[in-house]
Amino acid sequence: MTWVSRKALRLSADVVVAVPPGLVENYAVFCPGCRVIEGGETRQKSVEVLLQMSRLDYVLVVDVARPFASLALYQSVLEAVDDTGAAGAFLQPEVPVAHIVDGRVDRSFQRDEVGVFQSPQAFSRNLLQKVMHQANSSGWEEQSTLQLVLRAGLEVKAVAGEKHNIKLTTPEDWRIAQQFTEHLQ
Repeated sequence: MTWVSRKALRLSADVVVAVPPGLVENYAVFCPGCRVIEGGETRQKSVEVLLQMSRLDYVLVVDVARPFASLALYQSVLEAVDDTGAAGAFLQPEVPVAHIVDGRVDRSFQRDEVGVFQSPQAFSRNLLQKVMHQANSSGWEEQSTLQLVLRAGLEVKAVAGEKHNIKLTTPEDWRIAQQFTEHLQ
């Protein structure tokens, strides 16, 4: 959390961090210079609360579970948001990808036709407010905020992701993460 908040503070003095309910004081010590707030029950609800608390025209959503994303990637995603109002990092896979339905391959995609969602993701404040309103009124719930933008029929600018920008969610991820400590700065 400290590494991610330090990177964000290099881009903006207005960094808002959402943490699980009841843990604001516990986490505030890890994010000096940031406003630490209670997040929502889901990631999507936390992004909505962060949007309400932010003050700037653009919102950069970063996952603490992806501490190895570089500052350069943060900047690239922020620069790309001007094109469509929404941008995100996507990692191109090394091999073709299959779409599987009911245990059977329905179709395949060449590796240059697809990308794996990563963070950071950036949004114009106005676009994100409209999309969150539409998601709430339509009952949409997605894992990624960019999925909500796509579901609303809006364009997303894809920025080349980083191979070392792994998501730390399993014990195996933590073992792999030991290889990437130089990317924490």
